[in-house]
Amino acid sequence: MSEADHDDAEARLAAREFFASALYMALVLLAALVAVPTDRLPSDEAVAGLLVGSAIGLTLAHWLAFRLASHLTEGGGFATESAAREAGAQIAGGVAVAAVAALPFLLLDGAAALIGSLVLLATLPAVTGVAIARLRGRPWLTSLVTGAVALTLAAVVVLVKSAVGH
Repeated sequence: MSEADHDDAEARLAAREFFASALYMALVLLAALVAVPTDRLPSDEAVAGLLVGSAIGLTLAHWLAFRLASHLTEGGGFATESAAREAGAQIAGGVAVAAVAALPFLLLDGAAALIGSLVLLATLPAVTGVAIARLRGRPWLTSLVTGAVALTLAAVVVLVKSAVGH
């Protein structure tokens, strides 16, 4: 494998970890926001802090579990350059989504903030579905259907997660 191929593979791995973490965080935060009755939400600033704090904690927990499992099955270690790049990508993806989710709570009030956050979080799986289809060379109509399917599957995941508790 040439140096350029290795660098390309590393960049693709980091991008995958970023997007996987971002999509996971969007689903988790959607489920959390849907599960809490609007009359029980704390202040907007507190919700923003909870979203960002939860995202940081979840991404660190995911990274630790991933690294332990990788160390068990593949060797290497926690401090390799590749592990640091993957961790950075995972944390960046999760925190970026948390910032997007928290933004409406910093700019709007109450129900408007909640709706804004839910809409922003729900668009991530849909836009990802469209982007994947377009990158695969699919026409726009097929890509939009793919996005709708991704959004529907995300809604099912969120509803199941909310129904069984989290």
